[in-house]
Amino acid sequence: MTVRAELVVPEEPVPPGESLTVHLHVWNEGRIVDAYDLELLGPPAEWDKDGGSLGQLPVYPGNHEKINIPLAVPRDGELRPGALPFAVRVASTENPEVVAVPEAAVIVGEFRDVELEPVRSRTTGALWANNLVVLRNTGNVALTLRLKSAPEQPDAPLRTRLRRSRLALAPGDKARVALAVRVRPPVWVGAPAQWRVTTSAAWGEGDQAHSTDFVHRQRALLSKAAFKALTALTALLIAAAVLWFSPIGKKTPTAKTESAPGLSQADAVEQKEKKAAAQEKKQKEKAEREEEEEGAPRKKTLQKALFVDSKSKALTDRYQVPKGYRLVFKTAQITASGTETSTLLLKAAGKPLASMSTQKAEDVTPKSPVVVKAGDTVTLALDCKAPPPPADGERPGDNGAGSGGAGSGEKESGRPGPADPAACTATALLSGELVPLDGPFSEPDPTRPSGS
Repeated sequence: MTVRAELVVPEEPVPPGESLTVHLHVWNEGRIVDAYDLELLGPPAEWDKDGGSLGQLPVYPGNHEKINIPLAVPRDGELRPGALPFAVRVASTENPEVVAVPEAAVIVGEFRDVELEPVRSRTTGALWANNLVVLRNTGNVALTLRLKSAPEQPDAPLRTRLRRSRLALAPGDKARVALAVRVRPPVWVGAPAQWRVTTSAAWGEGDQAHSTDFVHRQRALLSKAAFKALTALTALLIAAAVLWFSPIGKKTPTAKTESAPGLSQADAVEQKEKKAAAQEKKQKEKAEREEEEEGAPRKKTLQKALFVDSKSKALTDRYQVPKGYRLVFKTAQITASGTETSTLLLKAAGKPLASMSTQKAEDVTPKSPVVVKAGDTVTLALDCKAPPPPADGERPGDNGAGSGGAGSGEKESGRPGPADPAACTATALLSGELVPLDGPFSEPDPTRPSGS
């Protein structure tokens, strides 16, 4: 009893947010009617609302059936462009040991999108105000953004200035850009006025753009109460000056001076300069830290499929950790098929993680963290062996309950034929995290004791 399956995937890239249809062909090469349990493996299984279960497919002997598998690619910036491998597990309901795992890859396309919003939706000032605009690349490719800012009303007495007018963002990265608002000319007395300031980010040849805005509330330099108090004080000073210089009385008036309470004018100026210098130093350190983080490598999620197949003589497949990163291995989802004596070996940096029979393949999840250094590899090796020869007087595939059926390895003449060792295949879907070794986003090695 054998089964053969094949996946047919469209060759055109599918942008995230759109759907595609995958065709699965299943051939029943046995002699009896069989039904097959279908299960979707790999990242597309997470997109399916049923968790990857595709139901059952009955197939008559010597025939084949086809089903269509719709896949909705999520619009997620973490889904990078390129080939995304997946597989379908086809298992016989009559004999669970009869399994086929065809593999294919969905070509994920590119999409570009950006989010931007101000930190404060309202600013207030008579002469100036500052704000921050937060930008985040929500697409799956790097973007070079052109930033512009201006008042929405043409007659607004405002001038805006961005600290950076051009910005490069990798997928998932975000940045903050300082925005200064200057009032020219200011208003001495009057009611507050409100002006809307728009900031836009454009990219691409077609100037695709997103924009956001906030409100600047322009206050007068003097409030009504302050203007009345200043007018009264001016009138009082004029009256005092008139009385001072008028020839009234016999005595010559003498000026009296008193020290005002609090800091002197020189001390107040010095204190203000120190405060401004401290604030400028703080902003400079903050800008240097942002520039350092902008180009630093970041942690990445790894999902890599290793595939070995005795038919194509690819008995070993490996993944090498890139330079500047270390891999924190979490789990490996393993599916395999083969003879009773065939085995699988999963190694990390030359050390074995798991060894198992192809007919008893199971997922591998280490109890303690497994760290693979840069340049080291995670290897999946397949040892495909022929099944043991039958005992004297016993035909291949005969379990003591009658004559052997389809797939027993027996020739039609009644004499045992050679075993077919080319039916071994295995897939290991590796999951983990790539952590940078240096930079502001590096993390300590979990396998090393603290303080070492």
